[in-house]
Amino acid sequence: MRVRLNLFTATTKAIGWRSNKHSRKTRVYDTPRTRYPVPGNRYQRFTYSGIMTVEKAAECATLFGVTNPADLTRKITSTQIRLITLAKDKTSTVTVSVSRAV
Repeated sequence: MRVRLNLFTATTKAIGWRSNKHSRKTRVYDTPRTRYPVPGNRYQRFTYSGIMTVEKAAECATLFGVTNPADLTRKITSTQIRLITLAKDKTSTVTVSVSRAV
């Protein structure tokens, strides 16, 4: 989940405030950045900030290059389905064993 969130999820960043016609202030966000067609998700924002060490930047670039977002999503989905299935059996057992006061 961490890899998908940090490398492939589009993010927006709050850049200021504006007032609407009723003088209420609302947040103003920049345009979301994604991997396609323009780079700029969390990974790109962090690398463009210039606060990452050269070694960590190289490590992140390698991880970004070898990770397939479609395969990653399929693995996450299959793990979630497995967890739901395992929890369903335990939940039904607990539900049957609980007695309600009449």
